[in-house]
Amino acid sequence: MTESMTSAPSTAEHVYPDAFGFGFAELLVLLNLRRGPEATASAEALRLGKELDDASLMSAGASSLVARGAAKAALGGELSVAGPVAAVTAALTQATKRVQINLLTADSVDNVLSVESPEYSIFLQPRAYLSWFAMAQRPDVSPAEANLYIVRKHLEDNPAGGATMRLLEDPTNQQLLIKRTGESWTVGYGALDGPSQAIQELNGLSEPQVLDHIRTIRQD
Repeated sequence: MTESMTSAPSTAEHVYPDAFGFGFAELLVLLNLRRGPEATASAEALRLGKELDDASLMSAGASSLVARGAAKAALGGELSVAGPVAAVTAALTQATKRVQINLLTADSVDNVLSVESPEYSIFLQPRAYLSWFAMAQRPDVSPAEANLYIVRKHLEDNPAGGATMRLLEDPTNQQLLIKRTGESWTVGYGALDGPSQAIQELNGLSEPQVLDHIRTIRQD
């Protein structure tokens, strides 16, 4: 499969939704449009690494993308994408950084994946039946600030909750734990699946200080 990337048309021509939903087979197609180490790493982050070469799934995904107008097929069967779908494809297949954010409550865990490439930064959230919703990150804030916004909004809605954040490219599997009480923040560091030990918490932090810790865990 090959890919044709074009710039997004002006809003006078098209009005795009705030979020685009993709089935997992559709994502396999996008990842294979520009296959390389970055695409493979993104597939692993999306829990699709084992399916990346499944021809039957890719055929189903291509059919779905074409049927709903998210891709075009040439006479030879080659696919092209444009606009937001091309931006999602570029982010996934050229990503230099993938940050997993877990949003915690007493009885649930929701995930957000921050995928960042030189051109585009997007958020991806898993939904039912292995589908994912993709949203553009605001271009007027840094990725670290965008990550903090996700955590802050979650803690505003779930004051007793928490969040964890880790850079998937970090071989040490270090993660940052974040909580909030009123205007005061608490963070701690721990290794994913590491030895069971008490996490050393830093209490009474301001939001700018939390942002500094987010930049540290992201290795910005």
